[in-house]
Amino acid sequence: MSSHSLLRRLALAVLLPGAAAGQSNQPAHALIMCADSIPQGVRPANRNCAVLARTRFDVAPDGPIVLRLETFRDEDMARRAATPPSAVVRAAGQVWLFSLGVKGERSRGGRFVTEIGPVPALPRAAHYEMQVSEADFGPNEAPAVANAVHTHSGPEFWFVFTGEQCLETPAGITRARAGEAMSAPAETPMQLNIVGQSKRDAVFVVVHDASRPATTVSDWRPTGSCQR
Repeated sequence: MSSHSLLRRLALAVLLPGAAAGQSNQPAHALIMCADSIPQGVRPANRNCAVLARTRFDVAPDGPIVLRLETFRDEDMARRAATPPSAVVRAAGQVWLFSLGVKGERSRGGRFVTEIGPVPALPRAAHYEMQVSEADFGPNEAPAVANAVHTHSGPEFWFVFTGEQCLETPAGITRARAGEAMSAPAETPMQLNIVGQSKRDAVFVVVHDASRPATTVSDWRPTGSCQR
C-alpha cells in the first residue's frame, strides 16, 4: 500500500506518548486507525470509532459554508434528498443526511436538526472528499485523545450525541455537550478533549481537498485550558 493510500485510510490520528529515537525531548507519535465501517454508513457495535462514509464531489458551495444535519424516516428518502456534497449514515438510532451547503438551505422530506458553522469557503480543488466518522470515547481514551494534537487540511464539524468535549485551538477553547455542535476552519492546530466521566459519542466530519491528507500531526502546544 502506498503512503498516500495509507493516509487516506486514516480517520482519526491519535498520538500516544513516548520518546522518539534521537528526540528525547519530543513525544513519539503512533497513529491509531479508525477503519471504514462495514457495512458502510453505520458504526459496528464492537468498535468505538469508525469512518461511516466518504463522499467525493467536484464542486464546492460558494462563500461561507455550513454542514446541515437532517434526519429522515428511512435511508431511501435520505438518498433521494442527497446532493453531491452529502452523506447518508445511521447513528444514535436515526438516519441522518449530512449536507455541505450555505446557511438556510433545507432538504425535502427531512427533519432539520441544525446547521454547523459557518466556516470560510473551501480552497479551490479539482476534487473534494467529505469524511464522516463517529467516535464513542470515554475516560479511558481521554489521555490519548488529548495527546492527539493535529491539523486538518479542511474544516471540521462535530455534533455530540452524548457526553461532553472541549476543543482547544490557538484562538481559545470551545465546549459542546449532548445535542450541541462546533466547528473549526481548515489548517487549525487543535487538541480535542473528552470531558467528564461519561462517554462522549459524537460524529465528526472533515471536508478536504481529496489530493491532500485529511489529517497531519501538529507541533503546536496547547495550554491545557480545557482541563482547568
